[in-house]
Amino acid sequence: MNDNDKNIFITIPVLIDYQVLSKYIGAKLVGEILSNDSNDGDKSNYAMVLDVSIEKSNLEGFDLLLNITLKMLTSLFKNREVKIYFHAALELDNDLQHISLKDFEIDGKTDNRFADKLLETVVNKWMYKKLKKKMFFDLMPIITEKVSSINLELENKLEVKDGVHFIGSLDKVELCKLKAAEKVLWVWISINGIGLLEIEKLEM
Repeated sequence: MNDNDKNIFITIPVLIDYQVLSKYIGAKLVGEILSNDSNDGDKSNYAMVLDVSIEKSNLEGFDLLLNITLKMLTSLFKNREVKIYFHAALELDNDLQHISLKDFEIDGKTDNRFADKLLETVVNKWMYKKLKKKMFFDLMPIITEKVSSINLELENKLEVKDGVHFIGSLDKVELCKLKAAEKVLWVWISINGIGLLEIEKLEM
């Protein structure tokens, strides 16, 4: 069989639970310090990330909502915990085959107007810079590894049932669409390949 014999064209949805995303992003963010460098070279620490959880965003045009718990580090509000709600719009880059942060909106409220202003100034600047880097999902290495494992089985004839085997290979694998559902993130993968069924036994 060669490339002209390709006869497998399928699209498979992959479900990624938000709890899985929470652990993935949390591992990158928890413990991070929100800081700001002044013009004279001094560094001011404003807050530390304590916890991150992810769910579907209820804002139109956004996919995910990151619930971020911060501990304030400034002398005026030291050790006070505040919640930041980070609405994220995701983007699938079909050329580079990865998912990244396209746009965001932040909502964070305390019972102090000055603290709100501080959060708004620091968090907007820090969050976008950090999350643009941290919210980068390169799924292709994982998918490629799984496809390679499947191809090894297909090379050696995969027995579908007694006397019936499937032979072939999965070649081109691409991310093609994503959608944030209520409990999971859906990512669709398109697969091209070659395959045939070999019948070795016929029974009446």
